[in-house]
Parts: sequence; structure tokens; C-alpha cells
Amino acid sequence: MAAPIFIVSTGRCGSTMLSNMVRCHRSLLSISEFFTSLGAYAFRGGVMTGAAVARRLGTLSPAGRALLENGLHVDEFLYPLGPGARYGAGEVPPILCTTLPHLTEDHERLWDELAAALSGRGSAPLGEHYRFVFDWLAERFGRSVWLERSGASLLFVPTLARLYPDARFVHIYRDGRDTALSMRRHHFFRLRVQMAELLHRVGLDPMAPFNVPGTSPWVPAAERLRFGFFDAERYRRMEIPLPAFGRFWSEMIERGLGYLAALPEERVLSLRYEDVVAEPEAELRRFIRFVGPDLEADSWLAEVSALPNAKAPAWQSLEASELAALERACSPGQRLLGYLPAGGA
Repeated sequence: MAAPIFIVSTGRCGSTMLSNMVRCHRSLLSISEFFTSLGAYAFRGGVMTGAAVARRLGTLSPAGRALLENGLHVDEFLYPLGPGARYGAGEVPPILCTTLPHLTEDHERLWDELAAALSGRGSAPLGEHYRFVFDWLAERFGRSVWLERSGASLLFVPTLARLYPDARFVHIYRDGRDTALSMRRHHFFRLRVQMAELLHRVGLDPMAPFNVPGTSPWVPAAERLRFGFFDAERYRRMEIPLPAFGRFWSEMIERGLGYLAALPEERVLSLRYEDVVAEPEAELRRFIRFVGPDLEADSWLAEVSALPNAKAPAWQSLEASELAALERACSPGQRLLGYLPAGGA
């Protein structure tokens, strides 16, 4: 199987669009939200049995359970809850939230097959088990290359590079102002930004719970405590200022770009969302040549180049004072990525 490729981003910046384009290619397998669905437990542990990893893929994190049991679904959640479903809201295996339904409508049967294959494996490093899962899925669907894409995965880069020394990374990013506006409407990011703001207030690293997984052993315990007493109605009423999302985005960009810069240049491809929408054929040709020059196909390029839907930036509709506050919050990340403020200066 080909070397791993991970599509990384802050989230809410076009990575889902890119994942859907990957899915259209006959030789590529698009794996969505595998790591993010596992929450704080994604990279916990060293050597594990295959059965233990299968249990992890089948057990919701406290945060995931709290969201689903309170009807706080996100756009990426694909498992069809309701009459006839095998699992209730608090029981859905993380891998069935998005990853397997993204691949097939017969996702429950696919999970049964995968769980059996994974449970039959002995002890091995966690990264090897995950790679087995990805390779198994690629072979199951007759694809030669797999690409995993999890939202808000930019901070996973050091861990993924350590687990997979041959891995390559596609970083897709978007204007922080529009990204922040999209985060504000998304439960996953609302919860993350709440936590980051709390850590800011007490003088702790706001990226710690979302940083290199495994370096903060208190995070899973903190997640269990926080979501064991989750007040959904209080959460729904809580107002989070828009600049908080901009600051969260900017801090993630600053940290993540540093991680990517530490890798050999040939292992990283950067894609600007606005360029993909404006010039899809040229940008997607760059993308597919990075994935594998032998995979370039005019028919695929023509199909996926028709998918992007250009829209006016959402931040343009903000009032001047609100836009100014958002731009101040986003400013460090915007400068690093080459975006100009509304005035163009």
C-alpha cells in the first residue's frame, strides 16, 4: 500500500470539500473524521492488542456521548439514528459516526467485518493498528491510496509524523474571518473554544487539550469530568464572542504552521481554499500530482473542478466594529498565511 497521506486543517476551511473530491477518484480512498471521532483518546496508548483498539473504535468518548445524547449533532455526523438503527444516540461507535457511512450505506456490516479483522490481531503499536485499519479499508474498496481527513487535525501533525515517518501532509486553509464565522455555528468548535477561553483566563496553554495528543495525560480525565456533568441547556444559552473563534483559529494556525515547517518540504502541500474555488483545475492538478503523478486523470479533474461553489466571503456582511474586532483576533494567523484585512493595508 502507498505511503499515508493526511489532509490537515483547522477545520471549517474546505477540508470536507476536498475529501469529497478525493472520493470521486477511482484509485483513492477518502477516510473522514477517523481521529477526530475518537476525541481525547485518539492517540492514547502505546502497544495495544487489536481487540483493545476495536473497543476504542466502538466506544464513544464522553464528549461525543454528551453531544449525541443531547441532540447536538454536527454536519459531519452521518449515522442514521432512529427506528431500525442498531445503536442509540449514546451508543454509536465513533467509527460509525462519519468514517464508515462516508464509504458505504452498508456501514454496520462493514463495521462487523472490520471489527472482526482488527480483533484478530495481536499486540502492536497503536499506529500499526490504525494503519491496518486504513489499509484494510483501501483493499476492501479496491483503492491503492488512502487519505485520512479529520477536522481540526492541524495540531496532530507531530504525532502523525512520529507514528508514520513516511507520511505526507496536505494542509488546506481558509481566510480566518470566514473560518471563525463557520466555527461559531458548529457545536464541536463551540465546545473547543469555550475550553480554550477558560484556559486563557487561568493562564494555561489554550492549545493544550488540542495539541500533540498524548503529551497532556490529564486531558481524558478532564473530559470525563466535564462531560459527566454536561448541562446542555446552559451550553445552548451561552454566548461566545466572535473574536474568541478568531483567536482560537489564529493560535491553531501559528502552532500548526510551525509543525509543518519542521517537516521536509517535499512532504507538505499547502492549498488555499479560495484558490481551489477560483481555479479548481489548476489547484487540483497540483494536489493529484502531489498524491501521485500516475493518478492524474483529465476525467477526474473535469468532474471535481465543477464541484466548488464560489460565494462572497461571509465576513463582508459584518458591521464595521464587529469586523474590526474579528480581524484583530485573527491578525497573527492572517499575516502568516498572507491574507489582507478588509482595508487591504
